[in-house]
Amino acid sequence: MVAALLLTFCLSLAADLPIPPDDDPLKLNEEMKQFLEQNIDRSVDSVEQLRTLVRVVFQQNALNFTYVPETRTAVETFNKRGGNCVSFTFLFLAMARHLGFDARFREVDIVPTWSQVGNIISMNGHANVAVFIGGQGYVVDLFPRVDRIDIQGRVVPDGRAVAHFFNNRGVDHLADGRPQSALACFQKALESDPTTAFVYANIGVVQTLLGEFEEAMKSYHKALELHSGEMVAMSNLAALYERMGRHHDAQSYLAKVRKFNQRNPYYHFNLGLKAYQSGAYRESIEHYRAALKLKSAEHNFYLAMAKAYAQLGEMDKVANCLTTARKNAPDEAWKLRYTEKLRLLASMQHHS
Repeated sequence: MVAALLLTFCLSLAADLPIPPDDDPLKLNEEMKQFLEQNIDRSVDSVEQLRTLVRVVFQQNALNFTYVPETRTAVETFNKRGGNCVSFTFLFLAMARHLGFDARFREVDIVPTWSQVGNIISMNGHANVAVFIGGQGYVVDLFPRVDRIDIQGRVVPDGRAVAHFFNNRGVDHLADGRPQSALACFQKALESDPTTAFVYANIGVVQTLLGEFEEAMKSYHKALELHSGEMVAMSNLAALYERMGRHHDAQSYLAKVRKFNQRNPYYHFNLGLKAYQSGAYRESIEHYRAALKLKSAEHNFYLAMAKAYAQLGEMDKVANCLTTARKNAPDEAWKLRYTEKLRLLASMQHHS
């Protein structure tokens, strides 16, 4: 799920192609319905049906879904046997609902990641499916080992889900050098959910690219009106003001970005990850400490700190971090992982 664009570079603009009218991303075709009839035993209880559905989606001798970085409708995902997390979510939602499940789209908070799409740097989010059976919620995820920051996530309406779909399609068009096609997709996203701040931020990116600075400025401001913490809009607005020679305004927004970052535990966490990756383990620990001052119950922060202490050979501190991580673990599966790590650590210390 591409949440928003951070930065654009000069693109060589290709001729814009007309956008084919996308079908409902949640629509099923007859082949998909037959697949479900052949693979799902409707006589067993609902939880067992759900488990079977998850199994056949990934099994090599069934659907054999594989990840590819492309946003597709449920039908396209089924036909091509793969897609990204939004593609998977639409596929699974469509099939689960056909079976009668109360299945919904979830936005999931993960450790922020950045990737390059063509000549565009993008900030990535994540989505998965919530299925409710008899008052109990179940999560179905394309990446079962994603480090979720907020394990609860946010169940959102279909309109918001469809907005993510068209937003991603727009990013793909923009990366391919087709800004007008990108704009058309972003407008479709807003038709589905006019409150999506990140879509306005992306529209601002396209308008900036096309030299429509005044319009871009309005789009960024609209994004911030909808979500005052929309970082992409803030950063790009600062860059736009600088480009327009409005240095005072640029500095004002850069100050807001810095202030927002200082209050954001995941900003400090990311700095810690970068320091760790460069071998600066002491520095990474300081960044993790800053993150923990802002969010003291995040088990991922303690796990990361444990890894840094392990690199420094300070095993008592590793044990303390893992113990605290276990105390803040979001579920029993994580608790068991931390218990196992602590058992292995104790075994290593005993043999040394």
